[in-house]
Amino acid sequence: MKAIVLTLALLLPALASAQPQPVNKWADWSSYGTAGVNVTIGAVDAWQNERRGCHLAQLLLSEGVGNGTALTVKHYVRSPRPCLGCPPDGMPSAHTMNGIIGINQAHAASSWKGRVLLGVTTAALTGFLRWQANRHTWEQIGWGALLGVGAELSGQIIRCDD
Repeated sequence: MKAIVLTLALLLPALASAQPQPVNKWADWSSYGTAGVNVTIGAVDAWQNERRGCHLAQLLLSEGVGNGTALTVKHYVRSPRPCLGCPPDGMPSAHTMNGIIGINQAHAASSWKGRVLLGVTTAALTGFLRWQANRHTWEQIGWGALLGVGAELSGQIIRCDD
């Protein structure tokens, strides 16, 4: 409990900052890599499955729903700019959303349950890196995560009975 209070106390000044911050380049570029980990593993595992067409269709539907929704919301919802030079359309974090897509596909195909931990860790790391890069606020990251879960579930509409 003390660790949580201390963490919140340390992060509170960063969250309350009124001035947009310059982009942190290393975190910005790193988040591009972590955002694609789960969907890449999911695509490889889907390809190796006997019913690859069905599993790839699940991933494609999840990506279409997630990115279509994120881009539509970004177009119509103008949110605060977390960084200098960022367009004011950071809601929701599409990187965080993309970081979640593929977790079910990649990790359901494996008997190694450590991949679930890997998937959740890389998805969380993507959100953290977007905040560290001053590209998104925690609210934008949270909405991106919720969108990612919804998009991932939408792919399950296509039933692949293995």
